[in-house]
Amino acid sequence: MTREPANNSSDIVQWRIFPAAIIIGIGLLFLLNNLGIHLEFFFHGNWWALLILIASAAPLSRALEIYRARGRVDAEVAYFLLAGSAVVLVAVLFLFGLDWGTWWPLFVILGGLFTLVHRPCRQSRHHHDWHADDDATIRH
Repeated sequence: MTREPANNSSDIVQWRIFPAAIIIGIGLLFLLNNLGIHLEFFFHGNWWALLILIASAAPLSRALEIYRARGRVDAEVAYFLLAGSAVVLVAVLFLFGLDWGTWWPLFVILGGLFTLVHRPCRQSRHHHDWHADDDATIRH
């Protein structure tokens, strides 16, 4: 039996703690730099690409959360892994100054992989059978 991730407010708060801590930390680093405490990595050419890399934490941690809840890699886990991988790829290209002209086919490969998995959709509280309405509209 698989366990679905819960959708109560305490789970949502736990889900947001890690990204919130990262964003607050980034803000503190910028504040320290503005206060005259110069951090060496601010002077490295592509340090800002780390911010892009940090953005990959959200989809990757969501994939991990769903995997832990279900105990398997399903389409939803694969979707979030691919989304996180695309963001990591962009960050790595910028961080290491790699030639986009050489590496762009990786994005085509990711696009192909995305077509193999279904995009997760959120079901609202008011589930609606759209097909029944479409049929009714056509008949009138």
